[in-house]
Amino acid sequence: MGSTVAMDGKASRPRKRVLVLDEEIPFPVNTGKRIRTLNLLANLSEEFEIDLLVHSNGATSRGIAEIEKRGIRVLVAESSVPDKSGLGFPLRVAMNLFSSLPYSVDSHYRAGYRTRLGELVAERPYDLAHVEWSPYAHYLRGVSMPWIVSAHNVESQIWTRMAEQESFAPKRAFIAMQARRMLRFEKQTFARARWSTAVSEEDATTLRGFGCRRIEVVPNGVDIDFFQDPGGQDRTPEEPHTLVFTGSMDWRPNQDAVVFFLEEILPRLEQHGNFKLLVVGRNPPAWLEESCRDKPQIELTGTVDDVRPFMARGAVFVVPLRIGGGSRLKILEAFSMRRAVVSTRVGAEGLNVRDGEHLLLADQADDFVQAILALRANAERRRLLGEAGRKLVHDSYSWPQIARLQAALWHEASS
Repeated sequence: MGSTVAMDGKASRPRKRVLVLDEEIPFPVNTGKRIRTLNLLANLSEEFEIDLLVHSNGATSRGIAEIEKRGIRVLVAESSVPDKSGLGFPLRVAMNLFSSLPYSVDSHYRAGYRTRLGELVAERPYDLAHVEWSPYAHYLRGVSMPWIVSAHNVESQIWTRMAEQESFAPKRAFIAMQARRMLRFEKQTFARARWSTAVSEEDATTLRGFGCRRIEVVPNGVDIDFFQDPGGQDRTPEEPHTLVFTGSMDWRPNQDAVVFFLEEILPRLEQHGNFKLLVVGRNPPAWLEESCRDKPQIELTGTVDDVRPFMARGAVFVVPLRIGGGSRLKILEAFSMRRAVVSTRVGAEGLNVRDGEHLLLADQADDFVQAILALRANAERRRLLGEAGRKLVHDSYSWPQIARLQAALWHEASS
């Protein structure tokens, strides 16, 4: 094996080989998971020799080139994850009723991926396997090598919260069943795992309760050089009545957040004047587009090349999440852009923030409205919150700082 200079600038040491298991290449960088994966692996590639094993879904030549120019070798298995649309999706969901595994594990376990993993383990002396999404730990049953599992969220917690918010009884029953299966799977997985990471201390506490022996908190981060308000003549003018929400709109918790805003918050807010909500994120579902079609005060952007101009337009960045886990990249990006943030407590989970200093917290619709109105009326308060948020991410949430935590655990697990 070769050698490299460590990320801390100290003496070089042999580069250890790490095989990362994930569903897809993290490109284009348009979801929170992809943002985290790409930034961590790009920083870690300075110190480790990294192979990334993925399904063929979305593995374009351009995407592979973008990942490999960051020093990460991409390996594409002859397998694909079935789409959550079309006539086959309901059939697959129905078939899952006869499985002991949750659907998100069952649907991602493909023979071609398992075969390629076996070939790689036989071909190369890897020092460590890193599971970048907990359902992929299922592939490592029977594989004899040290491995780490990364928990972006406590998945069972998300399913449980979705069941609590679902009003249609048959759908609620199905989601609750998935929550129970995921809880069983996570308990089994993290009891087997000798090393794991979580994105927040709250999640780490839960995983320790599942039996995980060694867990390191590796929080989410932000590219503080990319996400910054340029100021001066280059600054996008702030619109006092515009609010901004960002997030992948094909993810159920983000959809629920927008529905909560449209049904509960916006009608109360409009009693105090006109407002506009920018919903910035890829793949909004057809039903959401239809519900917003006759609402000129709501703008669904779909996929955009750059979220920063949209974020800069808003006087207030809103995070009305009721479902979720882990910690919120969207809030860190807003902080880095010096945006004033109003969030639910679920939305701000996992972040080292203080209500009134870094952002305003509000769980009920009436309280959320009052927080928005208070910030709209007070530009200086918005500025102070923005400056406090920017300082927080600069001091604690830059990707190079966070990658050092992951690097230390990789060295420990592979020793």
